[in-house]
Amino acid sequence: MSESVKDIAAAELEKLRRENEILADQVKRLVKAESRLYDYQEKLDAQVKEYSELYDLSRKLSTCGDLSVIFELAAGFVINCLNYERVLIFQKSGDGAAYAVCAWDGYYDAEEESAVSSLSIPKKAPFLAPLFLGENYRICTEGSRQHALSEYRAKLLMNEYLLCPLGNPADPAVLIAVGNSAENAEFNRRVSDSEDALFGIGNLVGLLSSAIENLIHYAGMKKALEQERLAEAKYRGIFENAMEGIFQTTPEGKFLSCNSATAAILGYQTPEEVLENVVDIGPQLYVDPERRDDLYGMMNQRRNVKNFEVEFYRNDGSKIWVNLSTRPTFDDSGELAHIDGIMQDITERKRDEESLRKLSQVVEQSPVSIVITDTSGRIEFVNPKFVQLTGYTLGEVIGRNPRFLKSGKTVPEESVKLWQTISSGKVWEGEFVNKKKNGELFSEHATVSPIRDRNGVITHYLAVKEDITERKLLEAQLFQSQKMESIGRLAGGVAHDFNNMLSVILGCAQLALREAEEGSPLWQDLDQIIHAAKRSSDITRQLLAFSRNEVIAPREVNLNEHFAEMQKTLGRLIGEDIKMTFQPAPELWPVNADITQLDQILVNLAVNARDAMENGGVLTVATANVKVDSSYSQYHLDAAPGDYVQLSVSDTGCGMDRDTIDRIFEPFFTTKEVGKGTGLGLATVYGIVRQHNGFINVYSEPGQGTIFQINFPRFAGGAAVGEHGAAEAALAGSGTVLLVEDDALVRKMTLRALRDLGYTVIHASGADEAIAICRDAGTQIDVILTDVVMPGMNGKEMVDAIEAFRPGLKVLFMSGYTKDLVAQRGVVDEGRDFIQKPFDLQSLGRKLKETLRGS
Repeated sequence: MSESVKDIAAAELEKLRRENEILADQVKRLVKAESRLYDYQEKLDAQVKEYSELYDLSRKLSTCGDLSVIFELAAGFVINCLNYERVLIFQKSGDGAAYAVCAWDGYYDAEEESAVSSLSIPKKAPFLAPLFLGENYRICTEGSRQHALSEYRAKLLMNEYLLCPLGNPADPAVLIAVGNSAENAEFNRRVSDSEDALFGIGNLVGLLSSAIENLIHYAGMKKALEQERLAEAKYRGIFENAMEGIFQTTPEGKFLSCNSATAAILGYQTPEEVLENVVDIGPQLYVDPERRDDLYGMMNQRRNVKNFEVEFYRNDGSKIWVNLSTRPTFDDSGELAHIDGIMQDITERKRDEESLRKLSQVVEQSPVSIVITDTSGRIEFVNPKFVQLTGYTLGEVIGRNPRFLKSGKTVPEESVKLWQTISSGKVWEGEFVNKKKNGELFSEHATVSPIRDRNGVITHYLAVKEDITERKLLEAQLFQSQKMESIGRLAGGVAHDFNNMLSVILGCAQLALREAEEGSPLWQDLDQIIHAAKRSSDITRQLLAFSRNEVIAPREVNLNEHFAEMQKTLGRLIGEDIKMTFQPAPELWPVNADITQLDQILVNLAVNARDAMENGGVLTVATANVKVDSSYSQYHLDAAPGDYVQLSVSDTGCGMDRDTIDRIFEPFFTTKEVGKGTGLGLATVYGIVRQHNGFINVYSEPGQGTIFQINFPRFAGGAAVGEHGAAEAALAGSGTVLLVEDDALVRKMTLRALRDLGYTVIHASGADEAIAICRDAGTQIDVILTDVVMPGMNGKEMVDAIEAFRPGLKVLFMSGYTKDLVAQRGVVDEGRDFIQKPFDLQSLGRKLKETLRGS
């Protein structure tokens, strides 16, 4: 065979091989296509089956009128047609806060069924949130690690689940969850986000959402129609039987309709009488026609008017108060067509309100505290006086028992007696010592009585309490004054009779002495008797001075000149280790005084000061002109209003406590050792000053020295040297003063004086309270008026603490000690404004103005 033939044969064979390969490839593709066509046919058959079953379900749903039946059909479709193992259907609760299980299937264990039947999912559960934001479903697959989804596996009893909303996506009425347990997942349709997995459930969700929405809408319409029918019947019943008057009128003032109550209110027998007789509401009903204009003015602004109170005439001409609520109706052209209204007779209520208003004014403006509690003692009401007095706000006391005011100064038995009395229905009356919010004590006289209801049952307790703190202080002062007066009369009587006996003793001893030999034992004994009698006579003279029974020879005296003469004598008396200074006031007024008794005052006070300064110190004598006003004398019973010359004697010694100060003027009271003092020195001083119609102030604190301020009335027959008749500058001021004073009596007096001067006053009883007030940035304070010596923190320390956060705040110090004395002790810095107690209204007014000006 030739080469060409071989080549042709080979080519043909190659061609046949390629055609064979192509044919084989085509056969393979045909087989594959046939396989896919088979799979497609299976899926198509399944979808046709699902559609057929879905159509059947749709047909059944269209006839349902109950949600529970819809849920039952849906659950059966999920199990039998979609081939999921389990299904749960949740319905939104009435308050919309949660979704509770209302239908289920696929749970055949009793315990599992019990668990899911009571399951409720809060609407705020995190894994539901995406559904309300537009997601169509939430899927938790077997391997899901999303905590928000996976934590509900155990609750749903599904290892994998798919959750879909039914109805309005933003606020679905129902949720449906389908899924499988871990044990049976392989035998059922698996949960995934594939198109195949979502196809069947998506169709079901669409069908159920439509059915549920239609049923809800139908139920709503049915309910609305029923409510409308009931409302019509109810309105008719209300209109005919209402206690309030219901009416309709024309804009011109004629009744179109009204009920029986309207007729009764206006004084007519029937509604027909009203329609026939009231033809113009304005002049026939309104006592004040302008009130009708006010009402129509509001309605013409298309406003519904509520609770419009107006006075009407009744049919018989009498007047009543009615409450009107009206609604205007306008026609298409915007004109007022008619007026619907409700009318109430409030005549009795208006009378009650007037009575209640007067009673309320009495309670609100009462000068005494009023407290109302329930039967267990919890406070339900207090009036403004209680708040003002105690410092507690209304919110701080409501619901509390009044025992929080206890100071511990009232015996517990008194509280027990109070409750026994009022709980038995009787009235209790007595006194308390209570404590304010700032810790200050105050006294109250209280009357507590039970309040009963109409059946006589006790429902509340009423306490009416009067602040008697000031009265108690004045009573204490009066008692002290009366005590001193009684002691004076006793001392005077004893001294007078004792003087008579001393005269006999002294006379007989002197006569016997003439008969005895000088230097003999008898002569010596008689001489001692005479010496003792003379000393006893000195004591009786002191007692007579205290009782103001000693004969005096007063004359016009200038204390500056008199002390200048006494200065050397006093210097020798007090010794060299005590420095004595004299601060005379210029243009000092004269006094009418006994020279000898003035000397006795100075000597007694100087000796006491020397004994108080064992290690040396400073004795300061000063004079001043002072004016005492009525407000000061109100709190100091010995002081009458007027002009006085003040003699101050102060020392830097050991000082005295309050108990000692209260007794220093009593005869024979002394703090010195036995044999070193009779206790008559200060009693004598007191008697001399009172005999001269003056008064004494004593200021002292342990370790802070003492100052005696003796005030003699200005001599009416003399004029002050260099006195000018120029009128005093106006004293009235303005601004806010923070008053800091630990002595309650002085604080009340100064508070009143400041208010009389026109200042706004905030007061504190100590340094800690004052600092707390200043820390409040919202509290306006223009100047601080503070005592220098106070318990705990003194005035300077307090001001230093305040200036740390309120720099530049103006301060006026006050003290019973002289400025030099407190300056020497470093309590008041040089250059600080200072006023010495006691001060009158004019001095305080001038000094405050100087401080505020910064002079």
